[in-house]
Amino acid sequence: MKTTREHRDTRKIAEHPKNEDCREATAVQNGAIKTLEFVDADGVDGMITFPRQLDIEGYDGIDQLLPYDGERNVVHRSAWAKTGFLVGRTEEDGGRPRVIGHESALERYVALNALLHPNTFGLKCQPRTVVFADPVGDVKSNTLDFLVTLKCGQQTYLYVKNEDNLSRPRHALICQQVRMALPAGVGFAAVSEVCFPAWRRGNLERLFLAKRFTDPEADARLVAVLNDNIDTPAFTVEELVFRCGLGPRTFDQGRAFDAVLRCVADRRLEQKHKGMIDYPTVMERAA
Repeated sequence: MKTTREHRDTRKIAEHPKNEDCREATAVQNGAIKTLEFVDADGVDGMITFPRQLDIEGYDGIDQLLPYDGERNVVHRSAWAKTGFLVGRTEEDGGRPRVIGHESALERYVALNALLHPNTFGLKCQPRTVVFADPVGDVKSNTLDFLVTLKCGQQTYLYVKNEDNLSRPRHALICQQVRMALPAGVGFAAVSEVCFPAWRRGNLERLFLAKRFTDPEADARLVAVLNDNIDTPAFTVEELVFRCGLGPRTFDQGRAFDAVLRCVADRRLEQKHKGMIDYPTVMERAA
């Protein structure tokens, strides 16, 4: 399509199907997409397709994305650091999506774990910079990694470091200075990779994706299956998927599998043995 100055602003075409720039325009709607076909002033056929509304499951409210709000931006500390951002929702933000930063793979999984926990009310990254009363060597302050707020109102600041660093006397002194600088009644915890082995990291990624996209039909079928087998102490994921009976296709089985993952994320089911969740994984009702 020939591009001219008159046709650069597609919003004008969307708002005024018959304007001075178009001799003819027709609108065709298909689901969440609206397509405008028109003939421009030079007689060249054109077509513009744009979202009519964001009603795709899992992406609702994406146009209300809240910005990153940390005390400072995330820092890419090395060539192999897993620095990045993810989008999460909490009750504190009214269920609206917010950009959450992380400076390492470990920080990413700490954030995912907090976002998935049913008792989490809010999560803030880089939430507070504390100035030390007594500097630790050349370190005079520290920006804490996360602030987790529980539904009961309890707040805890998280200091995320690998186990090698936390075992050094220098970081013990830093943690001491951080605790002294925080107000009374606020919690503080140091977190290392010991809490997040490889199998748990993989599960967190899959649980997070499963929770992001809801499937009421699959969830209802799984609840019915669990209620029908109330006296069964344990069952494999494969058994649950089969009994959901959503259909013979791999896609249908995937829906049931994701429903199981959502139950695990909501702490209604739990693994009997540690490991990556798969079809042979044995599940039992959470205590």
